[in-house]
Amino acid sequence: AKARAEATQTQAKAEAFSNYQEAAVVDMVLQRLPEVAEAVAQPLLGTRRVTLVASGGAGDLGVSRLPTEILEVVTKLPAAVEALTGVSVMQVPHPSPSPPH
Repeated sequence: AKARAEATQTQAKAEAFSNYQEAAVVDMVLQRLPEVAEAVAQPLLGTRRVTLVASGGAGDLGVSRLPTEILEVVTKLPAAVEALTGVSVMQVPHPSPSPPH
């Protein structure tokens, strides 16, 4: 019964993806994003010390700048997905969630 339910769910996803090809590409990229983030962070696991260097100018410096830096990275994510896939995350129609079975 579990395998049948998973097969039905996979079939429903396949049908939705065929209707929303661009959305399917974006969905796959976003599904893999945690793996990409982990691979990027992997070299930092052995890091014992981080030195933050900030250029002059107004605003926060050092550790207090970290939340701003993270926000900047997150806001650049849609453009990065578009660069990787050629699909704009902001313009892709999102499939309606299927009703629970």
